[in-house]
Amino acid sequence: FDSLPPAHYKETMSTILVWIQQSEAKLSMPQVAVAEYEIMEQRLRELKALQSSLQEQQKGLNYLSTTVEDMSRKAPAEVSQRYRTEIEVVLGRWKKLSAQLVEHCQKLEELMTKLQRFQ
Repeated sequence: FDSLPPAHYKETMSTILVWIQQSEAKLSMPQVAVAEYEIMEQRLRELKALQSSLQEQQKGLNYLSTTVEDMSRKAPAEVSQRYRTEIEVVLGRWKKLSAQLVEHCQKLEELMTKLQRFQ
């Protein structure tokens, strides 16, 4: 039955899910209201690194989407629906994470700018 996802699909899905969970955990850490510029800089570097990492993972995500599309054409409806649902959930979390990252970076950069004015 060749419509089941290739092993690479399962590995990629697993990798991306772990990455998303770890990233969500990092982003859910309370935003400490620190007035120390060095700490803010460090946090911003971490967020920027997470953004780079997000871009690196994008290839895997694209692969998953494409594979699901291919399977949708070949597999029975209930099988392809299961994978479509799975990828939609992952894409939803991905978009949310991506937006949160941008938002966190912007807020931090604004705070740092304000702090610089006062120093």
